[in-house]
Amino acid sequence: MKPSLGRWARWGWLITTIAMGAALLVTAWLGRQRARAVTSTLNRGQSMVLFESVRQQSRAMTEPPDRAQLDSLLRLHQAAGLRYLAFFDSSGAVIAQAGEAASAVHPPARRPPGPPALEQVGSRVRIWGFTALAPPPGPPQGRQPARARPRLNFLMEFEPLVAERLASEATQTFVLSALVAAALIAAAVVFWRLSMKQEATERRLEQQRRLGALGEMSAVLAHEIRNPLASLKGHAQLLAEHLAEGSPDRRKASLVVTEAERLEALTGDLLDFAKSSPVDLQPADPAALVAACADEVARDGFVIRAEGAPRVWRLDANLMRQALTNVLRNARQASPEGTRPEATVGRSDGSLVLTVRDFGSGIAPGDEKRIFSPFYTTRTNGTGLGLAVALRVVELHGGTITAGNHPDGGAVFRIAVPAG
Repeated sequence: MKPSLGRWARWGWLITTIAMGAALLVTAWLGRQRARAVTSTLNRGQSMVLFESVRQQSRAMTEPPDRAQLDSLLRLHQAAGLRYLAFFDSSGAVIAQAGEAASAVHPPARRPPGPPALEQVGSRVRIWGFTALAPPPGPPQGRQPARARPRLNFLMEFEPLVAERLASEATQTFVLSALVAAALIAAAVVFWRLSMKQEATERRLEQQRRLGALGEMSAVLAHEIRNPLASLKGHAQLLAEHLAEGSPDRRKASLVVTEAERLEALTGDLLDFAKSSPVDLQPADPAALVAACADEVARDGFVIRAEGAPRVWRLDANLMRQALTNVLRNARQASPEGTRPEATVGRSDGSLVLTVRDFGSGIAPGDEKRIFSPFYTTRTNGTGLGLAVALRVVELHGGTITAGNHPDGGAVFRIAVPAG
């Protein structure tokens, strides 16, 4: 699979998983909201069932109920949520009651018209109603009208078990859905990060394979070129010595020597790039190492700041000298005459940090990583291997090297080497 397709597949999978988790969470939340919305309807239904049951049973009574009868009614409907039941006469005085009220009871002056109203009292629902008792026993006399049925007010309190059970189940579903959605999203993010790390590892391994093959080829070419080049240079130098000073032939022979030396530098860079010897870490003074490399490139050509430098750090001094010399030489070549590049030695987050800043035109956007590629150069007389060698040496130390532009102009190279 192409890298671009792989990235699209990972992002698509991550976005799809997050969307599924969000949809699951929203669905559960809407279900919980709907459960809350139907609470009043469920409470009304439960109250009507209890209301009519109590009303029908009281209609069979010819006398106002006593405490024992109300206790029996309360036990009969206890499983349905009934917790308190009381009957009142027309003046509002309590005739009998069973259970305990959630709060003080104040009978209304008159019952409002329409269906019974529900009143929330703590965790209970309170409802007022009235019922008519059965007429007293005995046949009616002559044409006398039927005797009126006594009317009583009653109050009942019940726990909305149906609504509470539905709300509890909806809340449990919402919490479970939230946990599942969170786990799903977390797993997607973890697997996405793992896939990104795997891709980065594969890219690094592929780059190492390419660099290894390129290094082997470079080493072969360097060795094959070096011997005939040394012979060519030597004979050109001998020829130049036998020619008259200032003659055209002498200048041509000197030009051959100069170009041979440039090719020698190239073969040296190729061999440095192809080296794969193990790192030999030994205690070294990083500030002294930077100062020595700076003097090798250009004596008094750098501003060195080493106030925060550690006194000793485990490094392969020979290899690190190659890397630092290449970076410092690159900074010296990029800086115009009259300016001195800055080299800073310090310590940050448990790593040795070496920073080199030049005063050139900076790095073109998009070239921050390309400049470390072998044979990539923006100069006509460069080999494009100096920074590639520096990258290889720093990575052999387990560190990192990055490049960017300074806010005030120029390029900045940062080398970080962890404690060995």
